[in-house]
Amino acid sequence: MSSTFGKRSAAAPAPSVLKRPAPAAPQETVPPGFASQLLARIPWFTLTLSAILVARFLAELRHATDRMGPYSPGHFTLLAMGASDRVQVMGHGEWWRLFTATTLHGSPGHLIGNLVTFLIVGFLLEPMIGIGWFAALYFTGGFAGAVLSTMLNAPDALSVGASGAIMATLAALFTLSFHAGAPRPNLMRRVAAGSLFPALMPAVARGGTITDVNAHLGGCMAGAVLAFIILIAWNDEEENLPGRSIAATIAGCWVALMATAFAVSGNTYVQYAKGGMDYIPPEQMPHDVESMKSDSLALVDKYPKDPRAHMFRGLYLLEQSHIADAEPYFRDAARLGETSPVMTREFQDWNLALLALSLRVQRREDESRALVAPLCANADLDLRTRQTLDITKLCR
Repeated sequence: MSSTFGKRSAAAPAPSVLKRPAPAAPQETVPPGFASQLLARIPWFTLTLSAILVARFLAELRHATDRMGPYSPGHFTLLAMGASDRVQVMGHGEWWRLFTATTLHGSPGHLIGNLVTFLIVGFLLEPMIGIGWFAALYFTGGFAGAVLSTMLNAPDALSVGASGAIMATLAALFTLSFHAGAPRPNLMRRVAAGSLFPALMPAVARGGTITDVNAHLGGCMAGAVLAFIILIAWNDEEENLPGRSIAATIAGCWVALMATAFAVSGNTYVQYAKGGMDYIPPEQMPHDVESMKSDSLALVDKYPKDPRAHMFRGLYLLEQSHIADAEPYFRDAARLGETSPVMTREFQDWNLALLALSLRVQRREDESRALVAPLCANADLDLRTRQTLDITKLCR
């Protein structure tokens, strides 16, 4: 018998029942890395540079000494701010203009057109290839466009605008749309083709400015070459474009050159800007024939170097039948207008027609016909000059 017989042993404790916690209410979870992916899709270089271009244009207007319109800086202002032409770059050794000119714009329409295109390209291309490569494309294209423009344009034709740099990004957008990793290849090609082809066609804007096709072509060629190199080096299996440190170094060198160019350019502003004070500002320009005649004497006294003031004075004297007194003013306007950036082709033609009329009234028929012959043979005269020729019958 066991020693426990007749004794009640202690009852074993009942096993405890583990309660499962109630399932938590389902919550929406953010995928890991979502914030970083969102930030990576923002084209920081494009947005920053766009803001810089806007600020630069506002500075042009703030420091303008002459203007082609209420919100359009004039020839001397652009020259002082860093516009580029062959005379200044090669004749005077002002190499820095090849960099500063790419940050300037001649009018609000010029700036807005460039910014719209640049922002579209930036949102499509910069996240795909990264800031370093995109910046390298932009600066390389801008420099190439400025160089080709300087070499092929007329010696004294000013070149401004970021168009060359933007053409480089457009050419790269089209080329890199053929990479397997391109997010929206069809859209990339449509945007590139729709902007590139019109930009490579010669055109004259309403204000008389000529599209700098050479700058566009230079930027396009540079962007296409660099994009082909990227396309060859970027394997389809690789998600990210290689060589980003190299691209960042290239872009950094361009930024250093730009900074040096701006530092040097500041020393010549007053030298070039003061020439703009010799010309009639837009708000004082006569808007009709009557105001041309009434203000002509005051304009000649205040702006003796402006050929338009002399032409207005000659027109007043012609209306007053002081023909012999009018002729010297028309001749002064023609002489000053040969080298003046404010004497547009329309003003030159009209002044020539008025000079021919003054000679004809003085019975100097042969001189009058010799002067007016080129105008009579020109089918593209503006309406005012054509009406002057028709009313006075100078071409008959």
